[in-house]
Amino acid sequence: MIKEFIGIGESLEEATQNAIEGLAAKADEDVQIEVLSEYKKKVLGVFGGTPAKVRAYVELPDPKPKKAKEKKEKAEKKAPVKDAKPLKQEIKSEAPENLVDASELDPASSAGKATAYLKNILLNLGCENLVIKVAEIEGGAYISLEGDKLGVVIGRRGETLDAIQYLTSLAANTGSGYYKVTLNIGNYREKREQTLKALAKKVSAQVLRTGRSRSLEPMNPYERRIIHTAVQDIDGVASNSTGDGSSRRVVISPVGGEKRKTNNNRTNTQTSVREPKKDSTDVPLYGRLN
Repeated sequence: MIKEFIGIGESLEEATQNAIEGLAAKADEDVQIEVLSEYKKKVLGVFGGTPAKVRAYVELPDPKPKKAKEKKEKAEKKAPVKDAKPLKQEIKSEAPENLVDASELDPASSAGKATAYLKNILLNLGCENLVIKVAEIEGGAYISLEGDKLGVVIGRRGETLDAIQYLTSLAANTGSGYYKVTLNIGNYREKREQTLKALAKKVSAQVLRTGRSRSLEPMNPYERRIIHTAVQDIDGVASNSTGDGSSRRVVISPVGGEKRKTNNNRTNTQTSVREPKKDSTDVPLYGRLN
């Protein structure tokens, strides 16, 4: 579960402080900072200029599921609501339907600047026969890429794709607010999402069977959110994040803590408790996406 707050100020330091204060995080919580836009001075002190904008967020453990009886009593008290929206955050990676060719964009628009910058990067990486399609979405643009030799753009676990996506977002920003660009190659993100959901179910089943927590390999915030969302649908387990920066990873644990093993030796009637065995290796992501 993600808790976030956007801070604004006349410097990155001030915006960061405002974001952290607005987040109201506890001292022991690992607050992550994302710079959305930097401060720009006004021309002659009057024209233009933009404040610095920073996003502070922290990942919290999923709430423990309530007992079936409590859920039933609560449901009986509440009247049914038509078309009620789910409380959890939905992760969607499907391509929008309003995709247009990049050649139809205004070169001076944010989307036009993004595609021009992106095309230059791709050509320098040796990509050929490029087909770039764009859809305007809330607060940014969705860009779909097709062509030859695009595998180099994805990189290991999509790290290169995420880096190029970030740089393209910066190139598209005009100073009137943060413009977010989402890149996708050959439905890579949809396939990646399905892989992560399957991984969450597989590891959760192992946790339920063994009663021991399991840690996954490091992931970026977007992929961790997919895991957290998938775990919310599985009874008996909860997810949390641990580590800092690029080493931050998801840990899936049994609700109520790990099981304790007892000593069944007939000569010893006392129950002994030993330290739960820790994972010797991280759980690797399985399968390779073409």
